[in-house]
Amino acid sequence: MSALPERVAIIANDPISGEGAAAYLRAAPRYAVMAAGEVPRADVLLVIVPEVREKTLLDLARIRRAALAPDVRAVLVADRIDKAELSRLGGFGLSAVLYRGSATREKILDALAARVPAAEPEEVRATRLTNEFRASEGEARYPRGFLDRHRLQSREVEILGLLADGFGTVEIADRMSYSERTIKNIISTLLVRFDLRNRSHAVAYALRTGII
Repeated sequence: MSALPERVAIIANDPISGEGAAAYLRAAPRYAVMAAGEVPRADVLLVIVPEVREKTLLDLARIRRAALAPDVRAVLVADRIDKAELSRLGGFGLSAVLYRGSATREKILDALAARVPAAEPEEVRATRLTNEFRASEGEARYPRGFLDRHRLQSREVEILGLLADGFGTVEIADRMSYSERTIKNIISTLLVRFDLRNRSHAVAYALRTGII
C-alpha cells in the first residue's frame, strides 16, 4: 500500500505567490494541497511572505498551536528577514528557510521534505537556518560562475557593496548580523588577496571589475 500524501497548507501574503506554490505542489504526488479552511489539518506549513518581522513569527506560532498534528513542520520563504528575527528562527518549528528569489520548485520540494533533528538546540537551528537563507539569497544575487570568477564569497561582495554605499564596519556588521571583528577580518582578507591599499581602493577595484 502506498503512503498517503503529506498535507501542505500554503500561507501567502498575496494570491499570486499562493497559487504559484500550489501549482508547484499539485504536480508532486507526495503532497496534497489543503484548502484555506483546512490549515489546522496540515502536516507541513509553507509560509510565503515578502518580509519577516516579529508579527510574522508570532502568527506562525499561533498557526502551529492550532494544528492538529503535534509535529507539524514549517517552511518559510521570504524576500527579507530582519536581523532581530534571524536569531529567533530556531524557536518556531521551522525546518527550512529560503530566499524567495531563488526558491525553485525543486528547492521548495526539498525544503518541505526536510526533517529537523529532535535534539537540535534552538540556537544551533537558528544559525543553520540563517546560513541557509543567506546561501539561497546569494544564489539569486550572483549569476552562476560569478563568484568563482572573482574568487569571492557572496558575503564579501555584499560587504564591498555596503562600503561603496558609505557604511562603516559597525553599520555593516549590524546589517549583516556579524560581529564587527568578523567584518574587519573579511575586509582585511580582501585587501591582501587583491593587493589593495585601503577600503577606498577596494571599492574602486570592485567598481572597475564589475563586482559591484
